[in-house]
Amino acid sequence: MLAKIVDINFTDAFVSLLDGTIIDIGIPHIPPGAKIGDTINVELGSTRMINHRLVDFF
Repeated sequence: MLAKIVDINFTDAFVSLLDGTIIDIGIPHIPPGAKIGDTINVELGSTRMINHRLVDFF
């Protein structure tokens, strides 16, 4: 699923999915050199996403 990077820190990236959901994923799971505002492909069905969490900002 396509997602836009909303924020990045040293360990995590917050990305907004097409449906408006924001998730927190680890830096190793985003492409090297990705920055805030980039659109990336996030594989939600992969086993590596199991430990990542949904973030409710509202």
